[in-house]
Amino acid sequence: MILYLHPENPEIRKLKQISDRLKDGAVFIFPTDTVYAIIADSHSKLGVEKIYAIRKLPKDKPLSLMCKDISMASNFIEYLPNSAYRLMKRVTPGPFTFVLKANKNLPKPSVVHHKDKQIGIRIPDHIYLTELLKIHDSPLTSTSAFCDDEFIIDIDDLESIYGNQVDGIVDGGIVRMELSTILQINDDSIDLIREGKGYDLIAGEISG
Repeated sequence: MILYLHPENPEIRKLKQISDRLKDGAVFIFPTDTVYAIIADSHSKLGVEKIYAIRKLPKDKPLSLMCKDISMASNFIEYLPNSAYRLMKRVTPGPFTFVLKANKNLPKPSVVHHKDKQIGIRIPDHIYLTELLKIHDSPLTSTSAFCDDEFIIDIDDLESIYGNQVDGIVDGGIVRMELSTILQINDDSIDLIREGKGYDLIAGEISG
């Protein structure tokens, strides 16, 4: 089912309904500032398991954690160096995934099968997710909408492939196929894992 939100002022009532359903284990597809993402409530065992099943991912494959801001993200990070905090403050919300050492507060359904103690944090710059996270007020577990070695960027293709597997697909039009820039945050360095959208904003500041 394709859902429509106002592109500048998303309807709070509709977002509240989506939030409530996410808490009950529903899974939705949302546009992001990069590609479309499949999302679930990070605390919902049912929702997270649906993501793994839909994407046919191995249970030890890490998923990202979407947060509304650095303050929310810091609840799940063991240590955030000053240099990394300054960088995150400058470029978020934005098309970056920050891989950091996690603490014990991570939502268990989202990390129960992970072998390491790291988590990818996203603070997306898209009005639909920004407003949803304000209402939902807890992180969302997410992964890119991906099928047959391709990212799905067209709403009609998303409906055709995932329409019977998810509880709703929020129409964001055809998105550009741009992946997030992934950065590894260590105690004394910030290393580039994948160059993607937004890299030009940080080029020269990190280790390649």
